[in-house]
Amino acid sequence: MMTRTHTALLFGAALAVTIPVSPLLGGASPVYAEESAMAEKASPRMEMQKTLDSLVEVVTNHPGAENRSVRQEKMRSIIEPKFDFEEMAKRSIGVKWKSLSEGERTEFVDLFSELLARTYLGRLEKVEKDMVEIRSETLRAPRALVRTVVSYEGDTFPLDYKLLQGEGGWRVYDVIIENIGLISNYRSEFAGIIRKDEFSGLLEKLREKNAQAAAKEAVNSSPG
Repeated sequence: MMTRTHTALLFGAALAVTIPVSPLLGGASPVYAEESAMAEKASPRMEMQKTLDSLVEVVTNHPGAENRSVRQEKMRSIIEPKFDFEEMAKRSIGVKWKSLSEGERTEFVDLFSELLARTYLGRLEKVEKDMVEIRSETLRAPRALVRTVVSYEGDTFPLDYKLLQGEGGWRVYDVIIENIGLISNYRSEFAGIIRKDEFSGLLEKLREKNAQAAAKEAVNSSPG
């Protein structure tokens, strides 16, 4: 049975992609003039709300099992640009990244990206208007922290999003729920697999997970 924290992490990570990544976020600090100008142009908070509205619109306009494929395709096109998958992949295996070949890095990023996308598309099926309340935004150019509160299945929990502004806009690289980070959660899991089965074993497990998810998705999308 999943705990409240695990449920929050899973659902929260899905919502994390609703804001358009990369490295280290410092603590809260005053917003200086240049940061204010940046915020006026396109703040993390504004982009988050815009993307949430787009997701709600897709779910509302394409309801029912018969529209699942179209709905998920549209949601995927919305969420994928909001992740810096390579940065998330690098952080999820820590120092191991440095010893990987270019081919191993490419495959790992591809597999990890697919795992995240497939895992959380189902969670996004549940997104509704006013489900997420944005509480605050802290900017320290080019970094940002967005704090929100999510209401889900009668429960309410805080979610913090770490972002960095790059050429592609504000992008998420981690989600924090009750002091547990999405990436640190994966890092612990992956480290155990690598210790036991080497990096090749981790790749194999990711391939298996993605294949299982694809098969399940095919069954759910089939008529009747």
